[in-house]
Amino acid sequence: MNKLAIGRLSPRLALKECIKDIWVFESNGGLAEDEMQIIAPNGSVKLILYYEGHVAAVRTGGHSFLMPRHRLFVAGVSDCPTIADFNRGKPFGCISIELNPAAAYRLLAVPQHELRNVIVPFGELIGTLAASMLEERMYLASSPAHKAVLLQEYLTGALTRTERDTTFEHGAAAIMNAHGLISMAALSHETGRSDRWLRAKFAERLGISPKTFASIVRFQSSFQALLRDKRGFLQSRHFNDRYYDQAHFIKEFKRFIGHSPARYTTLQNEVGEIIYV
Repeated sequence: MNKLAIGRLSPRLALKECIKDIWVFESNGGLAEDEMQIIAPNGSVKLILYYEGHVAAVRTGGHSFLMPRHRLFVAGVSDCPTIADFNRGKPFGCISIELNPAAAYRLLAVPQHELRNVIVPFGELIGTLAASMLEERMYLASSPAHKAVLLQEYLTGALTRTERDTTFEHGAAAIMNAHGLISMAALSHETGRSDRWLRAKFAERLGISPKTFASIVRFQSSFQALLRDKRGFLQSRHFNDRYYDQAHFIKEFKRFIGHSPARYTTLQNEVGEIIYV
């Protein structure tokens, strides 16, 4: 395999509205020492399992979290860059199930703001015994695809025990459909709810405010465009249709990546970019 390879699995039919993507990351080692491993926020909660490799440490929101092999973890929604840290010189394998921003509340029965910028063992959410049984079955599974199937079986059951919040989901969809370019006044008009209601509901269901979510969605639109043309994006000023001015764009970019756009284009960040390019 290449130094870093990625596979994509299809979610089962019952979960297609809830799961954005299922990724399998594998490396045979030999990643460059200057690989930054920066993961930009995208409004999604992630369920992560390392099935090969040494203990991984992840830094987000000023905190570090250890993620041992064969343990299932939940990475809550983030509003800051996340730094993965694993041994670049040795093989590793990881499954990441990325949930749709408006769906995590239906699969994880906890107020989502409690998970913001933190990574917690799955057992803290569903109980230690239930998590241990699931992790044992995933450990014995013969392939990453089989491991993902077992986790989806659990999530399908969790989905049947929750009810949809259609007003919240409509608000989240409005932000995504507008690529983040929607005012809070317009969102309030779209949903028929007050600004205060929206802020409380988004904190509970998504983990961040609607304004922050809109900022992340808008940033992701620019970030992915930059990755497609690192040299030409800044020169052509394609960000002009998303931000007030260049200073606003740079400020938001540094907020979510940790570096200015010009500095970022000189860095190697294959781990954080591979799902976009």
